[in-house]
Amino acid sequence: MLKQASVAQIRNQDITRADGYIVIAMCIYPRGLKRELRDEFLPQLAPSRELLADFKNFEKSGSHDEAFIKCDYYTRFRLSESGSHDLRHVSDLSRTRDVILVCQCQLGQRCHREMLMLMARERFSVEVGEIYHEYPLA
Repeated sequence: MLKQASVAQIRNQDITRADGYIVIAMCIYPRGLKRELRDEFLPQLAPSRELLADFKNFEKSGSHDEAFIKCDYYTRFRLSESGSHDLRHVSDLSRTRDVILVCQCQLGQRCHREMLMLMARERFSVEVGEIYHEYPLA
């Protein structure tokens, strides 16, 4: 199954490699996160740096979820060919063990992790964990 977690949950060891195969899905590796706490770092699963910068600018003047909507994240988040390959890779792994997609966003916030999970479910027919929001174009 594909699941999701935040970097904070990994740092605090609320979720460990014993809980599943941990994949960091961020364009920039999280500062101070020890490599032994994760299995893979796949930056191709992250938003573009341009989209991330726009999101962060909107987040400065509002909430996380408002910034997600204001920067048009739904329609701007796209996977490259290598990102699609990586999504297939983690989807295939999730057929035999839990795979946990990790990013900086807190669990329950709008996040590209959930969009990835929905893409994987649609494209590769894999089971996914809880999705907290609707994503109209995912």
